[in-house]
Formats: sequence, structure tokens, C-alpha cells
Amino acid sequence: MTRATAQAERTQEERDYYALQRSVYSIFAHVYDAVVFPFRRLRREVAGMVDLGPGARVLDVATGTGQQAFAFAEKAREVVGIDLSEAMLRVARRKNRFPNVTFQQADASELPFDDASFDASCVSFALHEMPASVRERVVREMARVTKPGGAFIVVDYGLPRGRLAGSIVYKAIKLYERDHYATFVKSDIVALLESAGIEISEQRPALAGVARILSGRRSGGATRAGVERPGGVANLDGSAACAAEERR
Repeated sequence: MTRATAQAERTQEERDYYALQRSVYSIFAHVYDAVVFPFRRLRREVAGMVDLGPGARVLDVATGTGQQAFAFAEKAREVVGIDLSEAMLRVARRKNRFPNVTFQQADASELPFDDASFDASCVSFALHEMPASVRERVVREMARVTKPGGAFIVVDYGLPRGRLAGSIVYKAIKLYERDHYATFVKSDIVALLESAGIEISEQRPALAGVARILSGRRSGGATRAGVERPGGVANLDGSAACAAEERR
């Protein structure tokens, strides 16, 4: 399927998502670092969770202004950061002081990289913004370009333990996040990752439970058609809810 065909076949919900991403971040790019300043320490924590060899190649999806990519730069031979927003990438390139970090504009649901190109892949605070259909394609594509056994990291919103704390955080974040946040935070993200051939080894709360880090490894041999897993091929067109039901 060509890029033009894929765009023509997008649902209205998906078209709205891409249009909003372009408009919001073209304005937001210049103040983004100030808004996410409390997350700076988290970037190093995430990089520290990944065991990388000196020749490792890392993909940072939805890199924004590059802070997570920069955190990986001290551990990897090469870091590639991709984002939909050229405005955000201009800020990232302006800040870049690492010769082993590059940035390019790309759609994470159609990554322009060969299968098994990276030793580790990471996506931070982006999946919650996406419609479920886009979210599933992004996870599938990240799995495809990650080497078997390669590290896979997701950093995004979570909910603190406890009904009261969880309710307060949920309502507060929902004031400024779009509707996709509500479906994301209540979804089974572990099931989604497992359906893409990612074996989760650790889940860690962050920022007092407002966020969480999921880390694991990619198994099998992922392709654009699906993910090869022990005992056969899992087609990723199904929903994460189906995978969760099978696990139960």
C-alpha cells in the first residue's frame, strides 16, 4: 500500500488526529520544554533502564524536542528521533549537541525503516494522544523495526493506586487531554504490546503514579503483515481487548 493510499483510507477520526497534531504542535513547540520540565529526570531514568551495547542503535518515537533522544545519546552509537511535527523537530535540531543523534519527520504508523533496524525502541507520552487504530499500528511498526531480543520501552500516563487518588488524577488530566486519553488509560496496554510480540518484563510507576514505564523485549520476527510468535503468526488487526480475553 502506498502512502497516498493509506492516507486516503484513513477514518475521519484518524484524519482529525493528524490534522490536530499538525496544528497544535506548530504552536506548542516553542513552549513545550517549559511545560514538560518536570519530566526531565524521568528521561534519564528511562535511558538507564535499557541495557545497550556500545554499537547500539536506538529509535525514539514521538521524540518531540528531543529530550529522550538526548538521554539515550550517551549510551548508544546512534539515536534516531522521529516525530510528525516539523516544528517540534526544528527545536530538537537547534538544541542537539550530540553527533550521534539525528532527527527526521515521519509517521510512526508507517516507519521508513527496514525490519529489525534498531536495538531498542522507545515511545514517550504519545500513545495516549492517538485513536486506538493508530495506536495499534504504531506499536506494530515499532515492533517490526526492533531486532528480536531488542529493548522496547513505553512511557505514558497511568493512574495512582487507590480509588480516590486515581479518580482525582484522571479527572485533572482529562481537563487538558483529549478524549483518547480516557480510552488509553483504561485500556489494557500490556495486552496490546503482547499482541505485537513484546514480552513485558517490568512495569514501574513514575511521577507519583501519574505515569508508568513499561519495559520489555521483542520476540519473534515482526513484519508489516504481522508478528511471528512461537507457534504461529499473530495478526495485529485484532483489538487489544481480544488479546486480553484470550489471556484470561
